Amino acid sequence: MPKKLGEIFRFETQQAVGRATRTKYHLAIDLGQGAFLFINSDPFEGAMRITRADWPEMPKEESFVSCTAVIRYTRADLQGVPIQQAGRLTDDCLRRLEDHVSKSWVLTIQEIEMVCQAFRVYFET
Repeated sequence: MPKKLGEIFRFETQQAVGRATRTKYHLAIDLGQGAFLFINSDPFEGAMRITRADWPEMPKEESFVSCTAVIRYTRADLQGVPIQQAGRLTDDCLRRLEDHVSKSWVLTIQEIEMVCQAFRVYFET
């Protein structure tokens, strides 16, 4: 399991819209709440563009942090799921993402508050 905000993991999920299962990159947000954001190849509404300067291990030239919904998993959801570590976002990118999320018109108010709280805790420690 990821240790802190900003770590990126790749694993199969059933939460990708439009597919029964799909392997996705997940950005850890708040592990106590099982909260992640997807990383996508396409710029869905409200997404933030990232490049290899933000995520050096990124397999493409650019990707997008999805800010359409916080994806949640329980420990039971992830039990037995092979999880591949895929790097982490830079702190500079995380600060930009915090600002981006705080201004989101797509996430719910509760999701914005939870994600921004996770950023505050991360940057205070």
